Amino acid sequence: MYCTQCGTKTESIIPPLDNRLRNVCPACGYIHYVNPNNIVGVIATFNGKVLLCKRNTEPRKNYWTVPAGFMENGETLLEGAQREAYEEVGIEPMPSNLFMTYSVPHISQVHFYFYSKLKNQSTRIGDEINDVMFADHSEVPWDDLAFNSIRVLLEHFFKVGDEKAADSFFNLSSNG
Repeated sequence: MYCTQCGTKTESIIPPLDNRLRNVCPACGYIHYVNPNNIVGVIATFNGKVLLCKRNTEPRKNYWTVPAGFMENGETLLEGAQREAYEEVGIEPMPSNLFMTYSVPHISQVHFYFYSKLKNQSTRIGDEINDVMFADHSEVPWDDLAFNSIRVLLEHFFKVGDEKAADSFFNLSSNG
C-alpha cells in the first residue's frame, strides 16, 4: 500500500499508543486506518409477510435476501437503508426503527437492519434483484438464503412477530 498523503510505500507496524498493526507512512507518519464496512438494510412487511428479494449479483447470485447494501459516505444508517430499499425493490422512504445489528468481524462488516411496515405490496425490481416475494415463516426459502445474517434476521423477526417488531432491538455477533 502507498500513502494517500505523500505516495511513499507504507510499512505495517504498531504505531505508538496503539495495539494493532497499521499501515504507516515512514515519510510523513500518516496512519492508514482500515475500518469495517457498514451494511444497511430493511426488513419490510405487509400483512405479517416479509419482503424478500433474489440477488442478481455476486456474491450469492440467485439467493434470497432483504433489500440491503453498503452504506455510502454522507448518509445516516436509516438514509442508507432506505436508499438501498428504493434502489433494489422500489420501496419509498418510510418510518423505520432499528431492528437488529449483526457484527461479522471475520469479514470486517457491521450490519444494521431497520423494520418497516409497508402500506401495500407494490415493488419495482431494480438491476441488482431478479425476483421478489412476500413470505411468512413457512414460505421462506430457508435453504436458499444468501447470508447467515439474513437467516438470523428472519428467525428473530418471526420469533418476535410483526406486531412487536417495531419495539424489538436485537444485537448479535457472528461466530465466523
